[in-house]
Amino acid sequence: MKRLTVGNLFILLQRFDIPVENWGTGEAKDLVNYLKEIGEGESYLRIDHTGISRVVEIVKMHFKSPQPEKKVILKEIRQTLPDGRKRERNQEPAGKIKLGETPDEALKREIREELKLEPADYTHKALPTRIESRPSKSYPGISCLYIIHPFEIVPNLGTQVLRPWFETTQEDGTILYFEWVPEE
Repeated sequence: MKRLTVGNLFILLQRFDIPVENWGTGEAKDLVNYLKEIGEGESYLRIDHTGISRVVEIVKMHFKSPQPEKKVILKEIRQTLPDGRKRERNQEPAGKIKLGETPDEALKREIREELKLEPADYTHKALPTRIESRPSKSYPGISCLYIIHPFEIVPNLGTQVLRPWFETTQEDGTILYFEWVPEE
């Protein structure tokens, strides 16, 4: 089988009329980033009678306060990418499941990477899996099928994530901004 390169990924996407010219501008990620995502097993391309789509399995983290009277949840407000571009997020933390990983393993890895918490710092329970199809925000012009594994997470009292707002820096230099907001 031919190794996927930026060039042949570009050609494949063009065959399906995916406009990659704007990738890497504004909030969109670029073609090199998408190739890396595929190479690391974080997503794959599905081709069927409807065309081409990006398929991503994710863990969605519904963080609740350990104090039941506080009706707040944790949201990732925005990101600053390593090149300085900003991406507005305003969503609950989430992360991609890598090839060969279980949802529980991915959850623990993502919480460690994004929030710097270890499993002893929180309790969690799995919620029912759901599937959503929508346009990709990261890669405009391609439809994305999300297989979502939601979890409810309650951090232990005293953990650093209970501050009203905070930021963390990922290994690649991306800065994530978090805030506790009223539960809707």
